[in-house]
Amino acid sequence: MRAVTEPWPENNRARLDAVFQSDAYVNEVGAKLVEWDGGRAVFRLAPEPRHLNFVGSIHGGALFSLADAALGVASNSWGRLCVALTIETQFLSAPIDEVLVASAVERSRTRRTAAYAIDVTSEADGALRATFQAMTFRTGRWHFGEDAWPEEWRATH
Repeated sequence: MRAVTEPWPENNRARLDAVFQSDAYVNEVGAKLVEWDGGRAVFRLAPEPRHLNFVGSIHGGALFSLADAALGVASNSWGRLCVALTIETQFLSAPIDEVLVASAVERSRTRRTAAYAIDVTSEADGALRATFQAMTFRTGRWHFGEDAWPEEWRATH
């Protein structure tokens, strides 16, 4: 993962963090945003009985929701409104009773699209439980309005 060394314009990072933390669906699922930066995000889910499927493992929908939460933050982290176009999923091994971590990393970004890799792993031993490849559409709209982001930032992010 690359580290972002440039500061966000004014207080936009704190404002984005508040937006990310207020996601009603993610909060209902129980996923917690651990950290994020430009083009990346990490979420954590401590499964509860409501996350289990009828065979006793963590439901694929819960894994997908965790990965999608990480994708949402990573893709919107630059301030531009982004939405998923495609997400390819591979469920690799069924997690039973373990805390899960989803890490999303930007692989490429153009003015209109961006590609991401998202891995869901066991927090205890790092075992890979699912992996996702995603493509997002980068709209022409900006969180907090275009005026909240300097022209140079908008041109490069």
